[in-house]
Amino acid sequence: MKDNYIIGIIGAGNMGEALIKGLLRSQLVRSYEIIASCRRKSRINHLEKKYGIHTTLNNKEILNATDTVVIAVKPQNMDELMDEIRPVVKNSHLIISIAAGVDIKKLRNGLGPKPKLIRVMPNLAALVDEGMSAIYCSQRTAERYRRFAHQIFQAVGATVDIRDESLMDVVTGLSGTGPAYFFALMEAMTKAGEKLGLPHRLSDQLTRQTALGAAELVNMPGTSPRELRRQVTSKKGTTWAAMKIFSHYGFSNLIIDAVKAATKRSKQLRELRD
Repeated sequence: MKDNYIIGIIGAGNMGEALIKGLLRSQLVRSYEIIASCRRKSRINHLEKKYGIHTTLNNKEILNATDTVVIAVKPQNMDELMDEIRPVVKNSHLIISIAAGVDIKKLRNGLGPKPKLIRVMPNLAALVDEGMSAIYCSQRTAERYRRFAHQIFQAVGATVDIRDESLMDVVTGLSGTGPAYFFALMEAMTKAGEKLGLPHRLSDQLTRQTALGAAELVNMPGTSPRELRRQVTSKKGTTWAAMKIFSHYGFSNLIIDAVKAATKRSKQLRELRD
């Protein structure tokens, strides 16, 4: 590795910082083996002070300092970034992009034929080391690079392999966008409690802990959301009454349609960038 840096991160915003924190917590790398960049001096000062990593305002310096680079900039900034760093990209580089809707073809066109390319779709829960990251590798990517990508993103949660890149749009619609679906449900539950007389703080507390408990239950070995729902739905009981309303208004179909809409939008945004 170059200059003892194992991993470089271009675009150290919220997701980039989550990766830094997770990598250090997991001890996959040490602080002096990470180099990160972003546009604001105040931001890199914060990262350097908090995590003890090396930082720079120069994206090309990242490529010159390490062979493994995670690109964590916003999708709308990808063209500008690729134009900037392409002259210094080498055959030795492994480029991992987490930019939503930017596929391998787009990355190859922007970065040229030299680097190994991997595409990852993480989600917001990476901020608390509970993320879900889907990983797609181009066919020319060696197994050791695929495994290394999994190691990096397992530092902030769980990972899965995606073999068909077209399914990355579905991943974006399901798990990439997914945390917002649960936030919307929690928001509605809190509002319902308030409308029925609970103070906001109490309704919010009840909703948060209920969501946390439900997530823990569904992660128990041998359980599934379907089975757990059946267990708590006694005939003519309170849950039964609530499920009748869900069924009447097509709750399941509503969620399916939402995921379809997010998937469709992901595909549209990808095609607009081609």
